[in-house]
Amino acid sequence: MRFPAPDPVRAARYRAVGYWRDATIPALIAASAARTPDKTAVRDASGASLSYAALMEQSSRLAGYLAERGVGKGDVVTVCLPNWVQTVVAFVAAMRLGAAVNPVPVTYGRADLAYVLGKCDSRALFVAAKFRSVDFTEVLEQLGSDTLANRAVVRIGEGARTIGTPWDDARGHAALGAEPPIAADDTVAVLFTSGTESRAKGAVHTHNTILFGERALSSALQIGADDIAFMASPISHTTGFMHGVIMTLTLGGTLSLLDIFEGARAARQLAEHRCSWTMGATPFLADIADALEKSGERLPHLRYFMCGGAPIPEALVRRAGLVGLRVMSIYGATESPPHTVVHPEDPPQNAWTTDGRPLAGIEVRIVSEGRGLPVGEVGEEWSRGPNTALGYLGEPELTAKDFDSDGWYHSGDLARRLPDGSLRIVGRLKDIIVRGGQNISAREVEDYLAGHPSVQSVAVVGVPHPRLGETSCAVVVPRPNASLTLHDVTEFLLAKGVARFKLPERLEIWPSLPLNPSGKIQKYVLRKQLTETEGGTKA
Repeated sequence: MRFPAPDPVRAARYRAVGYWRDATIPALIAASAARTPDKTAVRDASGASLSYAALMEQSSRLAGYLAERGVGKGDVVTVCLPNWVQTVVAFVAAMRLGAAVNPVPVTYGRADLAYVLGKCDSRALFVAAKFRSVDFTEVLEQLGSDTLANRAVVRIGEGARTIGTPWDDARGHAALGAEPPIAADDTVAVLFTSGTESRAKGAVHTHNTILFGERALSSALQIGADDIAFMASPISHTTGFMHGVIMTLTLGGTLSLLDIFEGARAARQLAEHRCSWTMGATPFLADIADALEKSGERLPHLRYFMCGGAPIPEALVRRAGLVGLRVMSIYGATESPPHTVVHPEDPPQNAWTTDGRPLAGIEVRIVSEGRGLPVGEVGEEWSRGPNTALGYLGEPELTAKDFDSDGWYHSGDLARRLPDGSLRIVGRLKDIIVRGGQNISAREVEDYLAGHPSVQSVAVVGVPHPRLGETSCAVVVPRPNASLTLHDVTEFLLAKGVARFKLPERLEIWPSLPLNPSGKIQKYVLRKQLTETEGGTKA
């Protein structure tokens, strides 16, 4: 597989100042194992756990199996598994071979899986035979023998079909012999974007791009080997993979994984495992806060709840604070993870008024028509730094569109810089509703509605209108036992001083919003469904 290469000028500069180094991810995990071989490296909700020594031993055996099946340096290994101990073993095994890990969510359908396997030319695939309502052995059978040809398939558990090698057989292979030489500038991961706007793109990361970002984040938050990370965010996604698995294991900490999220269950595991930090989208925060409110229990060991992927309503941060949760907003992208975070010394209100300050070594600009904007003005957010992906796999035109020749990643997010250097994301370039020639920021209306006492979560999107071009529709998930009408919404917004042209003209009450694995609302799904139906409450 041919991957994009680091820009030699920027690479030399990053090495000169120590941002990029010679260590690789598997070498740092091995160093953690050498320091504390008996320490728990990872445990999950099933009760399974592995010490660092056991992680190294099992990943060596699994790497031996993959090597025998022809997987080697420069190949791609696709891992479609939940938040299980075995998933971490698969990641480490692939990296020890010099292969690139391609984690994909268990929510992927047959078409998604076929797409990434073809795009990556993956030489191996790990799947859960069954997880929740999906039997992946049937999905693989539907993919057909041509798609799976020349790919090693490993399954965990039993499904309706017998496809691939059972996990225990693969893990029982003889240990890997000499490990291949791996360079820190080699590709180690292909992470597909969440696909909120279009078909997912595979961002290519090296050991150095990932490790710089994780060092910068752990340094800012003073996270180290004594910390226990809780991850309910999928480790098949950037958040869980980078900030959960890689940051924790390279620091020598302990990782606690939850595969099926439910607020009370998450709160119990956070308490039982004495977790000291976590990261998740706003629904995770809301549900854990609800669980703590109901139980009366607290999490005295939890120092930080980092929250990203969507705006954090002030009301939610304040409610979380009442049950002892310190919320820290964080912002980044698969292409540039992470690059801003609320630092521990920042005022508490920064959690809902900002999206954090840039991490050391990472540059941020607010740009309009190629010109940098001063503090307070809104433009597109650009970032550049040693954490930035090299580009998209097999997509030179898209790479050139999103990554310019000077190394800036163009996020597509609208933002402004605040006087203290913090960033505030105010929407997407495409998240503007144009109603009769007037622009409406969906984010602005959402922020207001998030404060309504009957609203659990909300998304505002534009729907086609024959005369005005677009009008806005609010899709609301109400709080338990609450009700809401379009009149209620209108009166609430008018009382807040919102201009009439910004008022939603349609209200939909849904049991849930479509989310990608990182917790971002999939607005393109909303738009598609709303334009296909005349449902809802209209003005």
